[in-house]
Amino acid sequence: MKNELITVIINVYNGEKFINKCIDSVINQTYKNLEIIIVNDGSTDKTLSIIKKYKDKRIKIITTKNQGLSLSRNTGIDNAKGEYLYFVDADDFIEPDTIEYLYNLSKKYNSSLTTCKSLTIFDYDYEIKNDIEKVVVLDSKNYLKMILMNEENAATFWNKLIKKDIFNNLRFQDKIINDLRITYKLAIKSSRIVYSNQIKYLYLKHKDAITVNKKGERIERIEDHYNAVIERYENIKKVYPNLIENEIGLLRGMLQLYALNNNEILAFLKEKKVEKLFKDKFSIKMLITKIRFKEKVKLIIFRISPKLFIKVSKFYRNKYKF
Repeated sequence: MKNELITVIINVYNGEKFINKCIDSVINQTYKNLEIIIVNDGSTDKTLSIIKKYKDKRIKIITTKNQGLSLSRNTGIDNAKGEYLYFVDADDFIEPDTIEYLYNLSKKYNSSLTTCKSLTIFDYDYEIKNDIEKVVVLDSKNYLKMILMNEENAATFWNKLIKKDIFNNLRFQDKIINDLRITYKLAIKSSRIVYSNQIKYLYLKHKDAITVNKKGERIERIEDHYNAVIERYENIKKVYPNLIENEIGLLRGMLQLYALNNNEILAFLKEKKVEKLFKDKFSIKMLITKIRFKEKVKLIIFRISPKLFIKVSKFYRNKYKF
C-alpha cells in the first residue's frame, strides 16, 4: 500500500536567516510522499527569493499580505491536500526521519494526533541524546493534562502529526495568542493521542524571534493572553468539570503574566482582580496532584504573597536572562 500524502506546513514572516535550514530538513525527509506548503506571510526581507530557489516539485508557495500567524496557519490548512498535517515553525527544523517515525506510530496505534519530544537549542551546535524509546498512548483527558501543565511542549502547535479531518470546523481565531487557543481543542477532538520520548524536533531559541516592544502592542498581547487562558479554562470545564489540572492551568496562565513584572501588566491584572481569582481557585488538592515540584513552589509562593512571587520571578529572570 502506498504511503498516504502528508502535508507539511511552514509559515514564515521575514525568516531569511533560518528558512533554508527549515526547508532542507523537510525536503530531505525519509518519508517522501509529502506536500510542502510554505505560506509566505508578507515577508519584506529576502525570504521569498530564498524559497523560490528550491526546485522540489512537492513545494507549493503561497504568498499573502501580512496577516499574522493565526490566519497564515489557516491558509496552510485550507490549501492542504494531505491525509495528515504537520507544522514546522520557520526558524526550527526536524530530524531526517521525523515524519516517517510519527506516521508509523500513528498507523500502529491508530492515533489522531501523534507527537514526540523536542529539544530546545540556542545555535546549530547541539547534540541529541535519546533515552530508551518510550511510547505512551493517551486519551483526550490525559493529553489535556499534559497541555495544561505544558509537559513536553504539549501546548505548542508545532511538532504534531495530525489527521486532517480533526480540523473539520476548526480553525485559528484571528488573535495574537494562537497555540493556547487551539491545542486543547485538538486534544478534545482526538480520541487517541500518541507521545514518544524520542527527540525529533529542534526548537531554535534566538534573539531574532518575534517580540512585542511597543507599549500598546505589549498590553494588547497581555490582554489577549489573559482572555485565552480564561476561554480555555471555561471550555475545558464544560467537557471535564472536575479536572483539577484545569484549575491549575488557569492559575499557571495568570502566574506567567505576573512573572513578567511589568507595572503596566500588574495594573491590568489588578483591574481584573486576578489575586482574588487565585485565592478562590487555589486548593490544597493542587499540591498533591502529580505536577512538577517547580510548579507547586510557584503556586505556594504566590498564595503566600504575590509581591514575593514577583520578586522571586524577577531574580530568576535576571539570573537566567537569555
